[in-house]
Amino acid sequence: MSDRDERYYTAQLNMQTCSRRGLFRGLWSGVSKPVKTQAGLAAKRTVPRPPTAVDESLLNRLCDGCGKCVDACPPRIISMIEGKPVLTLDGGACTECAECQRACPTLALANSSLDKLPSTGAVATLSGMCIRQMGAPCQSCSEACPHQAIDTVNRSIAINSEKCSGCAQCRVACPAYAIQIVMR
Repeated sequence: MSDRDERYYTAQLNMQTCSRRGLFRGLWSGVSKPVKTQAGLAAKRTVPRPPTAVDESLLNRLCDGCGKCVDACPPRIISMIEGKPVLTLDGGACTECAECQRACPTLALANSSLDKLPSTGAVATLSGMCIRQMGAPCQSCSEACPHQAIDTVNRSIAINSEKCSGCAQCRVACPAYAIQIVMR
């Protein structure tokens, strides 16, 4: 018997002695690991989406790229990139009016979770010199924030990222351009 034949028969013998439970355990352990990894990666947003958008993995399956949300958006900040809605927060802000949600025929923008704050996937951060730090009595950002996520503390501001929806209304209202919108 050659070395190759011996390996073949040993493999056959091992397959025959494997229990059904062991076979299924081996199959499921190999299948479940990549699925969990892919689900974890797909859930994180890499670009700002309309605040009523469903989770990223579900959005990729539901959105057909029709562009009705683009036409329905009053501030005109939604654009279609690679067939999916993306918020362009460079020159404007989301008013969180939900017109995009009403226009969406596929329910890709129908996240109506009551336990979570609507979120674009972005958050406001202090990126420059706030004029409050120079003693000016400015409160434009905190007054513009629809979620009361910005507190004016002494001569600075504090942004609560848990309350921030990433709408960019504070950034548009800031006269010193001291607020930047970044992905979470």
